[in-house]
Amino acid sequence: MRIVKIAPVICFLFGMLFTIQGKEYKGAEYRTHDSFLYGRFEVNMKPANRVGVISSFFTYHEISSTAEWNEIDIENIGRYDDMIQFNTITSRQINHERNETISFNQYDAFHTYAFEWTPDYIAWFIDDEEVYRQTGEHVQTVNRAQKIMMNIWNPEYENWVGDWNDYSLPTFSQYDWVSYSTHTPGSGDNGTDNNFTSQWLDDFDSYDATRWGKATHTWQGNKCDFMTENAVIKDGKLILCLTDATNLGYQDVAKPLLVWAKAFSNGNIELKFSEELDVSTAESVSNYNISGVTVLSATLSNDLTMVMLSTESYNPSVLVNIIVLNVTDIWGNTITAAAKTIITTVYPEFPISINIGGNAALGYLADQEWDESLLYGYLDSGEGVWPSNTPIANTDEDIIYTTDGKGTKKYLIKVPNQQYDVTLMFAEKYFAESDKRIFDIKIENDQIAENFEIYPVAGKNTAYNITSTITVEDELLEIYLSPQIDQVVLSGIKVNPNPTSVGSNGTQLNKFELYQNYPNPFNPSTEIGYRLQSRSNVKLKIYDILGNEIATLVNQTVETGNHRVSFDQSSIGSEMVSGVYFYQLQTENFIDTKKMLLLK
Repeated sequence: MRIVKIAPVICFLFGMLFTIQGKEYKGAEYRTHDSFLYGRFEVNMKPANRVGVISSFFTYHEISSTAEWNEIDIENIGRYDDMIQFNTITSRQINHERNETISFNQYDAFHTYAFEWTPDYIAWFIDDEEVYRQTGEHVQTVNRAQKIMMNIWNPEYENWVGDWNDYSLPTFSQYDWVSYSTHTPGSGDNGTDNNFTSQWLDDFDSYDATRWGKATHTWQGNKCDFMTENAVIKDGKLILCLTDATNLGYQDVAKPLLVWAKAFSNGNIELKFSEELDVSTAESVSNYNISGVTVLSATLSNDLTMVMLSTESYNPSVLVNIIVLNVTDIWGNTITAAAKTIITTVYPEFPISINIGGNAALGYLADQEWDESLLYGYLDSGEGVWPSNTPIANTDEDIIYTTDGKGTKKYLIKVPNQQYDVTLMFAEKYFAESDKRIFDIKIENDQIAENFEIYPVAGKNTAYNITSTITVEDELLEIYLSPQIDQVVLSGIKVNPNPTSVGSNGTQLNKFELYQNYPNPFNPSTEIGYRLQSRSNVKLKIYDILGNEIATLVNQTVETGNHRVSFDQSSIGSEMVSGVYFYQLQTENFIDTKKMLLLK
């Protein structure tokens, strides 16, 4: 059962933030005294690497009511190492949210993040490269002067940021410098087209009390309150600390913990620790003991929280424990001898079908939240359940399309390394016009769709699928959904080994299948895909609703594998009217028929 995420709402008492400081956890916020209208805002930072924690850089207009809300965000969410959240928040706290995938682990090193705020656009940058831009009507309403702010906090909304654990304390977000440039169209020395002029850069060599203040407030939905002691200047860095109520500031007296141990099919074992480790103790193979198994090497990750063990004679399908001794964190605290059962590599039978947002039905698995011990699951999502009697066109699986992972940002599925045909299933059940729900789709490193809309291609209450061939190389299939307008909706996922792909056991996994055409509805052309288990005599034909043959697309012997055929309704020599048509694939051992819709 999913818990729907409620957007974090800052609460006011007669226009003031709560200043009562009685919470169990203590965070920090750094903010300018001055407010700024438009410009380029930059930070060089390394966020806190903890699930359940937000490290931020943003601008905010102090308000007395939500009608005045103006805010521009860069939020590093600790449950993701490969995704950053951008957001513009406007009047009545309307979110214009974007989850941007990145090609690096944001916890490995410092990176420069920035945004340009102008009357016409708001654009976000990573290491001086523009990665996302907003130009909608809401941009013109972001017109109030805002303070520059940075904070670290642990939200109550765990389906947004992940499950909180006390072993995450303490943790720190680090800021090397912050700069501000005014918006000077037609002149300037930096930014897009040099339309911005540098005003100042603070490298945090010392605390500049004339520019910055340290906050002492909290709000509903924030598990911590902010303390001045947790905003520290040290070694040329601003360090914002999230701590317990006793051990404030930039210090760590907690021992590291082994969070989980996970096996791979090649016999390697990955260990996740609660905090950053000392390299020498983490990479000493004598600190890791598995009965009957020789540890050949231990390699610490760049973010210092993961250790990869290579082994000899380890069987990843056997349930065993690993014992960790003498490993220390970067502060010198030594782990208490820890035993952990290694999560084994047991994969499901294919195809994998998942009912996103719903229960098990029609051979589909029930949806669930991701955990390293599980086969699959979502990160950051709420449940979207529509009336069960809503009829869904273009499918016989209505029950699958009437539930959604509303707001799903990332989905993970454990699979052996090879190629897969991944089908994402959608149905727009709310909007009946275009430009209301737009999002991007990425699977692994492949951009599947940009500015994707369900309604223009399928209409309302109509099933629509996208199938892509994807290569997995780390035994984890990762699906990313990034909203542009409104929230993402996803109804189902199907994963099938590609028939031309050789699995980790050296066997070829094959199947006959006819895919849904794309786009659908179409005008004037569409593509039809199919897969052959073996070399076959293939007939692929199109029929009208009365069963009359309209066109023959294939009538020949075709080799094993995936194939696609284009169909253009204007090429057949006779007029096709708007309506439902059928296409049929027939071989010696297989026959299947699907519907498609022509809209003129």
